[in-house]
Amino acid sequence: MSQIQQTMNDNPAMTPTRLLTPAEAAEILVIPVSTLNAWRAQKIELPYVHIGRLVRYRPEDVAALIRRNTVRPE
Repeated sequence: MSQIQQTMNDNPAMTPTRLLTPAEAAEILVIPVSTLNAWRAQKIELPYVHIGRLVRYRPEDVAALIRRNTVRPE
């Protein structure tokens, strides 16, 4: 087992999560990718991960956005 795998096994917080592409996140949110691009440029709404030139979204952040914007009628 590699040192990286051992470190990840020893620390559950480091368990890798499949990151979503902008297209996948937009599909889940039922919004255009251009909206995600605008939010990213304005640094609002949805945290993102920048890996080199790639932009990805954590599924838990997308779910949190949905929860924050859910309106519950009284």
